[in-house]
Amino acid sequence: MRIRSPSKSKKIIGYFRSLLRMNILALLVFVLIAIASPILAHGKRCRSSTQCNYESVCYEGRCYTIDEMFNKFEAK
Repeated sequence: MRIRSPSKSKKIIGYFRSLLRMNILALLVFVLIAIASPILAHGKRCRSSTQCNYESVCYEGRCYTIDEMFNKFEAK
């Protein structure tokens, strides 16, 4: 008695299922990065300018560099 190997169509379907799973995982990672990036890039929280790095100021609870403050108020 001879054992049949899976047909080509079943192999192709299995390949597309695994590819779909990888695409969903990649999409999930992309969405998480897209959500986290603005949060992390906004600056650290503060209550006074002494909590910020050198040449940074505390404004509305966030540390901003001088360049960021100029950009925020468009005083170029």
